Formats: sequence, C-alpha cells, structure tokens
Amino acid sequence: MSQNPLENLNPLLAKVKMPGRVFQLPSKGLFYAPGVLAEHVKDGEVQVKPMSALAEIKIRSADLLFSGKVIRELCQECVSEILKPEQLITKDVDALFTFMRIATYGNSIHVITAHDCRQAKAHDLNINLEPILSNPRNAILAHRDTLYKIPLSNGQVVNARPPTYEAAMNVAIQRNQIAKLERDGEALDEKLLEAIMLDDMSAVIESVETELPDGQPIKVTNNEHIIGWLRSITKVLMNELLVGVRKADQWGFDFSQEVTCPECSEKYKHTMELDPINFFFG
Repeated sequence: MSQNPLENLNPLLAKVKMPGRVFQLPSKGLFYAPGVLAEHVKDGEVQVKPMSALAEIKIRSADLLFSGKVIRELCQECVSEILKPEQLITKDVDALFTFMRIATYGNSIHVITAHDCRQAKAHDLNINLEPILSNPRNAILAHRDTLYKIPLSNGQVVNARPPTYEAAMNVAIQRNQIAKLERDGEALDEKLLEAIMLDDMSAVIESVETELPDGQPIKVTNNEHIIGWLRSITKVLMNELLVGVRKADQWGFDFSQEVTCPECSEKYKHTMELDPINFFFG
C-alpha cells in the first residue's frame, strides 16, 4: 500500500486555488464574544479567498440567503476564520461581500446610475472599491463603551448594539411576508406590522437601565420586558431612541460614490446596492 501523502491530492486544484487577501472587518472584531472569530484573529483581520462558481450560483437564491445557509457556506469556503457568521453584525457582512467580490473579480464594480433631475438618463459607471475600503470611518469605535449608550429624557438609559445578520434576516423575512400580502391584494396584518417594528427595535437593544420604585438602579436584559417597554413608550422617547441609534451607527464603510450628472452637471451620490444578488450579478 502506497505511503505517498501526495498520491490522493487532486492535481487539478493547483491552478484554481487562489491565495486570497487579508482585509479588516469594519468592526475590528470589537463586538464579538469568543468563538465568533477564530481565536488567532487580531483586530478583525481575516483572510478572504475568491468564491467558486458554485458559491456564486447559491447567492442567487433569496431563500438560502434568508436562511443564513449561504453566508455559512461562503465563510467556510472563503473566510474560514469566521466561525459563527450568523452572529456577525450587518456592517461586517456587507463588508465581507465587498471583500469577496474584490478577491474574486478585482477592485472595479459596474453599476447603472441616474440623477433625479428632469432630463436625467441612466448611465453606466465603474466604481473603484479600493478607496471605499481605505476609509472605514471607524475612529469613533475607540469610544465603543459609550458609543451605544443612549440617555432618554425620562431618566432611563438604553444600551444599544449593532444589529446582527441573523436578526436582520428575520426582519427581512417578515417584510417579505408583508410585500407578498400587498402584491396579492390582501389586507395587511396589523400584528405582523407591529411584530416587525418591535423585532427591529429590540434587536438593537442590549439592555435598559432604570430605577425600581424604591430608587434602586437596575439593568433590564429580559427581551420580553424590553418589548413590553417598547410597546408603552411615548413617541418622544421612541424618537430619542431612534436618533441615538442612528447617531451611534455612523461608522464603517461609506458605500456611496459622488457622481456628476452628464445632463445637468450637478453632483449627486450614488449608493451601491449591497443585496448580494444584485451586488454580484446586477
């Protein structure tokens, strides 16, 4: 029996396996518990390999994307240092799709864009992705401990967090259900609309600091209690919460490009569609 360890290697793979490239997640890995990224990963730097043709075919399936199966398989194939991809925050997932596109196709992406002026026409545009990656706007992450702490005018303090990919996909599934009802001309389910709003908001709340009637401070992490609180707060408090979350979320890559309209010569911003179905095949 042969003892040659090279005997079982597939000789066809030598010219198709590419080394990939190291990228830094915009979060720098700061929001993750142990086990989400490989233990040796430092500062969110991961090696990203090109996608296979079969992996790209799977991206076309919205059902697989919503289930989270595709992101798990993509990470196993292209970014093996990410161990629990469903627990990644959405900003890092958006970045990963960009990294994988660059590793597979290079720095340029073709888009179709149009201004909103009266004489506007659609135009082809090639966007270089490298300048986007060189400006992650993550300096504010140095204040991560207070970045997502949102004081409300009633004295309560919300400790927010960036939404995970898993939570975002759950909300997307519910929104698709509503879109289907609208397409079918059926009456919208008020309970479903309410569930989407509450799930969307509770997904970005880690805890709420408040006081008991006797003045004792307490930090509430129970999700059912948080959802009950979201049902009861006033519009003023809800607006304070929304503004606080938006303000805290101003970090990561800016996926927009300044463009000059050929028709009216006015500058405008084109924001890339990061839905992977469009991002890779649009």
